[in-house]
Amino acid sequence: MVLRRVLILFVFLFASATMAQVDWGVEQWVEESGDEETAAELNDLLIELQRHPLNLNDTVAVKKMPLLTPFQIRALCNYIILYGQLQSTLELYFIPGFDSSTMMWLEPLTVAKPFEEPHRWRLSDARHTLVSAMGGALERAVGYDSGRYEGDRLRALGVYSFNLYDKLSVRLVAEKDPTEAWGKQNYYSYHLMLNDVGRIERLVLGRYNLQYGQGLTLWTGLRPFSSIGGSTMRFGSGIRQAATFFEEDYQEGLAAKIGVSPHLYVSGFYSKVQGERLSGAHVDYRKGNLLLGVTASWVALDTIPAVREYAYNQNRFRGDIQFTMGLDWAWQWRSMVVYGEASLGENGSPAAVGGVRIGVGDAGKIGLSGRYFHPQYYNLHAQPYAIGSLQGEQGCTLEAESRLPLGFVVVGNLDLHRFSTLRYGSYAPSSGAWLRMRLQRQWGSRWSTALRYTMRLKERNIPNLDSTLYLGEESLREQWVAEANYGEGVWRFGGRVEYVDFSSESGIEQRGYLLGMLARYSNKALQATFGAALFDVDGYYARIYYNESNLQYAWSIPSLNGQGIRSYLLLRYSFGTKLTLAAKYTLMYMPGMESIGSGDAETSGPVRQSMMLYLRWHF
Repeated sequence: MVLRRVLILFVFLFASATMAQVDWGVEQWVEESGDEETAAELNDLLIELQRHPLNLNDTVAVKKMPLLTPFQIRALCNYIILYGQLQSTLELYFIPGFDSSTMMWLEPLTVAKPFEEPHRWRLSDARHTLVSAMGGALERAVGYDSGRYEGDRLRALGVYSFNLYDKLSVRLVAEKDPTEAWGKQNYYSYHLMLNDVGRIERLVLGRYNLQYGQGLTLWTGLRPFSSIGGSTMRFGSGIRQAATFFEEDYQEGLAAKIGVSPHLYVSGFYSKVQGERLSGAHVDYRKGNLLLGVTASWVALDTIPAVREYAYNQNRFRGDIQFTMGLDWAWQWRSMVVYGEASLGENGSPAAVGGVRIGVGDAGKIGLSGRYFHPQYYNLHAQPYAIGSLQGEQGCTLEAESRLPLGFVVVGNLDLHRFSTLRYGSYAPSSGAWLRMRLQRQWGSRWSTALRYTMRLKERNIPNLDSTLYLGEESLREQWVAEANYGEGVWRFGGRVEYVDFSSESGIEQRGYLLGMLARYSNKALQATFGAALFDVDGYYARIYYNESNLQYAWSIPSLNGQGIRSYLLLRYSFGTKLTLAAKYTLMYMPGMESIGSGDAETSGPVRQSMMLYLRWHF
């Protein structure tokens, strides 16, 4: 009955409307996915682009822009060849593939100014950036007193970046996390990257990521995620430098992409990380609006992974060598894009994803996609759009954007999925649905409002039963978020009300409430942001993610549970264009609590505080 109501609601809202813009960003990304690492990488990219906007006339730099699709990049480059360099970013409206929704988030990140290829490289034109930060929790956790934590409470980091004409870049990274001892198990990273030099389109030495096709055969690093109204289509950027502080699923070694002809490119890579060797190749063919790619990857492990013999692990990979091959494609005809990827695993088990996306001018878009993963398809480096862990999953997704009367815009996604095999938390074949919708309106230049609704319907094991008996139940999690923002001059104010309701057939009911506010003052040199949230959450199933303004490389999205107040103050001051100093103070107060957290991370008392200092120097 619940699923039937969901289908009726979705069809009713989109049946008689056209489509419209998407307003997606880091905040929605985290709140919908809970993927803090991906949001941190995306946030770092946006901060860098805000400081150094992308020159749309620099066709070398444009090719590295992960927020643009291959078709948009190709259309932009062709436009510059035919009509010359852009005089204004507004010219993008005349280029196929660029609509108001794309322009909305491109506007603060791009410029259109004259660009001329340097006749010779001069080191004096290089950009140098040095970032350092230090901070941590003020309260002492149990793990420090018990000796489980070797180090102290400080997090310290340093980043040096060198960039010469976007053709040569170097990055050196060092980080010490809280609980780590200085000089022990700290994180160090580097890369040297060359772009568009002769036939070399890209060459990376050090840490990098590989992202091809729809993420089904080979995709490491930034995890794909579809925001509300966004497409499930992936745009693999091939070889790219690793995220600054992403400590998982990166590659380290050598990777190169060579242009064999104007339409044919060949990539090769070799990596060795933590007992794993990855090697392989990718060939892609581009002509007109057609993209074809073939990927082959070979993984060799130093030791066979230990797999616990749980029922849901029956199809897990238990070898030391894995070979995977895949074919990906994308074809654009006018405003329609057809895309997909098919892959074969080590044991010949198949997997496939694909879909179609249609745009209706400035009115918006609508798309339909599907996916099938064989129960024995297991890939150590696959990250396509999926709800679970790939094995045995089948599903389809409908996404749409629609402009309503009176200036309102509605966007939404409906995903229906099933799992033919057992998985973690559900020891039987199961199914589910995921509905996400947002209704928004811009009231002139100062006010904006939005109402978001998310529904997750899933089947799971009934908790707290005898360990030898597993019975299933249906659970439903609904989330409503109402937001309002007002901005004028140097001031911006925002308010947010959120309600979460969780229920299951076994009688578990949990609810969560949040009332949040934000005030920001920003002029040319100073930015001061204050945020606070009052929350009342019954338990884990009704948890609420609370987004805060953050410092670069210090991204954090707390999951709120219990009753209390969380607030923060962020101050940032820029001394011209060269030096920026910033500080952030965070306070969590949960009255009546004798401690906050659990296990080694538990701190005594109802208060938890943290402090972070930040310096950024351009020279």
